[in-house]
Amino acid sequence: MRKVGIVLVVLFALIPASAARAHDPIILTSEQTTPARGPLLVDGTISFALYGSLEDSADTRGFRVQFQQDDPLYISILIPNLAPENRLKSHLLPTLEVRDPTGTISTLEPTERVTFAEPYTGTNYVRLLQFEGVASSGIYEVTIKGKAAGRFTVSIGQIEQFGTAVEDIDNRDLGVAGVMAWYEMSEVSDDTTDTVAPALSSAPSDNNTLIVLLLFVVVGVGAVLGLRAKR
Repeated sequence: MRKVGIVLVVLFALIPASAARAHDPIILTSEQTTPARGPLLVDGTISFALYGSLEDSADTRGFRVQFQQDDPLYISILIPNLAPENRLKSHLLPTLEVRDPTGTISTLEPTERVTFAEPYTGTNYVRLLQFEGVASSGIYEVTIKGKAAGRFTVSIGQIEQFGTAVEDIDNRDLGVAGVMAWYEMSEVSDDTTDTVAPALSSAPSDNNTLIVLLLFVVVGVGAVLGLRAKR
């Protein structure tokens, strides 16, 4: 049994970190147009992904997130790697307006187009920006804006933990089903789109297949060691 335990430790250590990486999903609704109307994430260090859609160039979505003094602050915005979002011209991509507890407002605009696969949901994204800093104590107000209709995802925090309390939300139970419904939505493309490909990319990984293969290996090794022990 000790040998089996050692094999398990070694094999699971070989699984890529991204295979286990997952955000707790939150679905923003069309009524949550401002931070005051949106959900409140009570711990900004927990990894959440907030999924939403802007219906037109004047539309907005909002939420609030609470930090303690000197907490790590991580925020990024993504779009699905699907048409029409991945064909939007750069000046039409969604932006983030962040109001900190002192009232200072910062606008975060896209600086990159990095594609990647999300193995937890089997979906694909383009990361437009990411920001890391140190938080002040209090509540940050985040508003998502854009000059074109389209879907977006805002990622907050880096500690992977599901089931953390979220206030002012009625659809907390949507989970992965809500993400997939959001992902399968599509808008009619118009002259707001380009055919440019993302400038940077990270190769999509087949992490799920790797995990299955490793589990088969673990089962096989356990069976062999068990037979030897009986002899």
